Amino acid sequence: MRFQRTPNLASIVIGAYNASRHIEETLDSLIHQTYPHIEIIVVNDGSTDDTDRVIQKWVKKHRNHPVIRENRFVYHPLPYNVGFSGAFTTGYFLARGEFIATQAADDISHPERIEKQVRFLQGNTNFCLCGTALAWFEDGNFDKQYVLDFVKYGYENIAGIYMSGGHCVCHGTLMMRGSLFDLLGGLERYPRGLETVSEDMYFITRYVLQGYSVENLPEILYYYRRYPEQRTQQ
Repeated sequence: MRFQRTPNLASIVIGAYNASRHIEETLDSLIHQTYPHIEIIVVNDGSTDDTDRVIQKWVKKHRNHPVIRENRFVYHPLPYNVGFSGAFTTGYFLARGEFIATQAADDISHPERIEKQVRFLQGNTNFCLCGTALAWFEDGNFDKQYVLDFVKYGYENIAGIYMSGGHCVCHGTLMMRGSLFDLLGGLERYPRGLETVSEDMYFITRYVLQGYSVENLPEILYYYRRYPEQRTQQ
């Protein structure tokens, strides 16, 4: 039996590993989205810090918010650390929405991010994945932002970049149709011989090679936090 997705619902998946310092601010940016039809899914990837306690405290604080009250917040702690691709793919399997968005546990989404991505995919049925422009900021200094210019636009341009081994869509900004995940699956470890390729780059490349169109919205709707301990700085 084919999985029945909830129409118009946007499932936002967060993979969290030792994210106690920033997860509350990240969740605050999602609970205040202008698009009301969301569910938030947090996969705690075997954290060894206070991530669990911070999340539980946050849920209690927002217990009267519709997302919490209507059981549209899913918290799934894993018994041990499975890594970036495993944590996010677990979250994708838990997602019920017509649309699935990703979110890093230490970044911030613009309040209109989900609304604008949903509207784009609803109005452009030939596209299956959608990212956005983004800016980065140093931890503790959100007011001073810098545009990340690796993001590119135009589906033919984007497809050409991925087919030639490049990368131009930030995984944290990504939204895809849930039906596409049901068809092709989620993040996975890259094949032997591609150790220099990141899981998120390989993930988007697989979809592009299957002929699915990707676009980036030109508005800055996502804010990438930089600090020495983060995964991408290691």
